[in-house]
Amino acid sequence: MRFHSAASAVLVGIFLVTAARGVLGAPEAFIVRGILVDVTAEAATGARDAAHAQGQAEAFQRLMARLLPRDELAGMQPIEPGRVVEFVSDFEVAAERTSDVRYLAEITVRFNEEAVRRFLASNGLAHAETQSKPVVVVPIFGAADSPRLWEEGNPWWAAWATRPPGGGLVPLVVPLGDLGDIGAVNARQALSGEMEPLNGLARRYGADDVLITQAIQQGDPALGPVTLQIGTSRFGRRQQNTTIETFVQAEGEDLLALYARAADIVSEGVQEDWKQRNLLRPGQAQRITVAVPLSGLNEWLKIRRSLGGVAGVQRSDVVTLSRTRSEVDISFVGDEQQLVLAMAQSDLDLSYDEAEGWLLRVTGAPVPNTSAPSAPAPNAPASE
Repeated sequence: MRFHSAASAVLVGIFLVTAARGVLGAPEAFIVRGILVDVTAEAATGARDAAHAQGQAEAFQRLMARLLPRDELAGMQPIEPGRVVEFVSDFEVAAERTSDVRYLAEITVRFNEEAVRRFLASNGLAHAETQSKPVVVVPIFGAADSPRLWEEGNPWWAAWATRPPGGGLVPLVVPLGDLGDIGAVNARQALSGEMEPLNGLARRYGADDVLITQAIQQGDPALGPVTLQIGTSRFGRRQQNTTIETFVQAEGEDLLALYARAADIVSEGVQEDWKQRNLLRPGQAQRITVAVPLSGLNEWLKIRRSLGGVAGVQRSDVVTLSRTRSEVDISFVGDEQQLVLAMAQSDLDLSYDEAEGWLLRVTGAPVPNTSAPSAPAPNAPASE
């Protein structure tokens, strides 16, 4: 490793001490929240212990459903409930209520990411762990000639608005429908994919992408089964894809349940697509060297903090570091495009330049001037 100044040496020390995975705590992908337990036993202590074990086992199942794509999840062998504690770092209990024989609580479980990864690798299970930035859902009801979004009588928006918070890798945010949302975008602009108003709506909710999902209802529920045709498009800086699905009202299923079922399946499709794009396979590790143009200490610290939380990054080693530029060796699982997408979720822009190779910057940061300094004047003492 080559040091260009005493300040650079300090920066490298900061990086090496704190950039390792795990120092910043468990990534959000490995935290399962909102597990409700309600157990009755002969005594309160027994009910509490059984509830804690039950909650951790349920959290592990939710974690597997979050990380594994459908085919991998279907092929996974069930794990003995007693083994779950091997993968738990800690858990928190809230809203705790007890009686002589009953225990109720809400549990949050933090899993040990390395232990979970070893379990998945030993079972040959490919998984995803890149946490997407929030995606704003824009549910439109009706055909293009009379679409409804914020207006009354939009059952598709109601179905999304009443869904419980999801626990997937892609947080789906349903707008409130307040005056700010109404002023940001209307149904026709959304259906036309007008990015300026859509981006304005996304910014209101701290998101990069929007999910335009349109429901067209066919048939009269008084005369027979209703059919829903759902077209869904995800718009963002790095991807745009569209799916069309058809849902037929089942016997005994009311319209509210039909729309709720359709919303659940569309949501599951978004999660599955994201997993497939970010799938990490055992033994797929590789390494690249990236150049990091720097404008100062704050930018370097921002990159260091963000890089420590990028999914799939196993190790980051500083090769060279000066006040204006760094080179870092990054060992990661997956391919380069998956790494680019994972970096973007942590506000890092990784791109390839034909002249300079891989470049890493803070998203939106101005490109610093990294040109070589001018030669010293004649007879001027050379700097060390």
